[in-house]
Amino acid sequence: MLTKVKAKWRENAVSHFMTELIDYAGLFPPASLSLPEAIRNYSSYISGSDSWMLGPFVIPAVQLNELEEYKSLFNTQYPLRLSVILTESKELATELKRIEHFLHTYQDEGSVESIEIKLSQDVKPSFLEKLAKDTSDFPVYCEVSGTNEQILSLLDTIERVNDRSLKQIGVKMRMGGIHADLFPSVEKAAFVIHECQKRGLFIKFTAGLHHPIRQYRDEVKTKMHGFVNVFTAALFAYNDCIDAKMIENILLDEDPSHFSFTPAGLSWGNKTVSSEDINKARSLFAHSYGSCSFDEPREELGNLSIFYEEVTE
Repeated sequence: MLTKVKAKWRENAVSHFMTELIDYAGLFPPASLSLPEAIRNYSSYISGSDSWMLGPFVIPAVQLNELEEYKSLFNTQYPLRLSVILTESKELATELKRIEHFLHTYQDEGSVESIEIKLSQDVKPSFLEKLAKDTSDFPVYCEVSGTNEQILSLLDTIERVNDRSLKQIGVKMRMGGIHADLFPSVEKAAFVIHECQKRGLFIKFTAGLHHPIRQYRDEVKTKMHGFVNVFTAALFAYNDCIDAKMIENILLDEDPSHFSFTPAGLSWGNKTVSSEDINKARSLFAHSYGSCSFDEPREELGNLSIFYEEVTE
């Protein structure tokens, strides 16, 4: 598989790392675009040269009915793919009906790729069992938060529900926001990645991952996690079963030169993961991340000098 990064063609490793990595969340902060702006951006992106990096359009279930008037922007070649955010409330049944209505309206010109939902600390296994049953056609990511003990309890609950169900529920982790206090520590992020890997729970991330490599950003007055750091750590966690401390070290690394892509694989320090194993880990463990910008992450990645054995066009 060949992909285009920084105006050069590269094979396999970069492609497997970046394919459908970015779920477009333009409706959410800090972009906070209106639905007309965000949906038109997505319509433009899916027909662009970098569309292979793009995942679904992230939208709250409450806004699904507003999509009817934008149906003309999409077709069977360029369908509207959604990741729908539900609420853990009595509105769940209503929100699932909105999904059915969207699918009926768009037919082959739209799809629901996944469902996301934030869990309360005291979520009952019975709620997750019902969620798994009622969303059997869609992958589900449950956002977890709280202390390490609270997160462990949530992960244990998800694991037990998965053990009793044909449906597998995954995890969603928030990696930042518009204020410094919304960014999880490196220790917290490493803890969640490690615990998900131990339990065989697939994971996606959201917010705070606009930049490839960890760096201080004045607009949030703190260091932001890098999406290359996060997914490199997740890939090694899945393939090499590295411990939480090693995951922390990868997440902490602010030197782009420590990361390198070749057609055959991705290296960090003296560790390498093959293109084949990148593909496997992306498919089975570290799925994607939500970003309110599609331009910023790919443009900054293309400007890094971390790509080797280039093949000219």
